[in-house]
Amino acid sequence: MDWLFNHPPLFALYFIAVWTLVSYTIALLSGWIVLSRRFRVSGAFFSYQWPFQSVRMRTPLGTYSNCANFGADDGGLYMAVLPIFRIGHPPLFIPWSEIQVFSGDRGLIFKKRKLLLGRQERIPLVVSLTLAQNLKEAAGQAWPIETHDI
Repeated sequence: MDWLFNHPPLFALYFIAVWTLVSYTIALLSGWIVLSRRFRVSGAFFSYQWPFQSVRMRTPLGTYSNCANFGADDGGLYMAVLPIFRIGHPPLFIPWSEIQVFSGDRGLIFKKRKLLLGRQERIPLVVSLTLAQNLKEAAGQAWPIETHDI
C-alpha cells in the first residue's frame, strides 16, 4: 500500500472510488435509492428546514449522523444529505399521503419517533422526537394520523 500513498494522483482516484462505493452502498442499504425512484426532486426547498439532523433508515448501516437536512410544509416531507454525501442520495420530497407515523416514543435515553416512507416502499425512518414535533408543526392539518406500531 505504500506505493499508493507515494503517488498522489493514484491515491486521489482510490479515495474517490472508495468514497463513491461507500456512499452508494449506504444509500442502497438504507432504502434511499428505492425512495428516489418515485420521490426524487430537483431544485431548492423553500419552506421550514432543519439541517444537520441524525436519523436512521431501515438498518443501523443506514444511519445519517448530523448530515441529513429535513424540511416540511403542508405538501410533504423534504429530505436531503450534505452535498459531499450526495452520491446515491438525490433530494427527496415525499407527500404526507405516502407517510405513516407511529405514535409512541422509542429509545431509552433519547426519545425517537418512527415514520414509514412510501406506501409501496415502506422504508422505516427513525427521527428524534424534537424533529418529529417540528415536522408535525410544519405539516399542520396534513400531518398523517398517528397509528400504533405493531
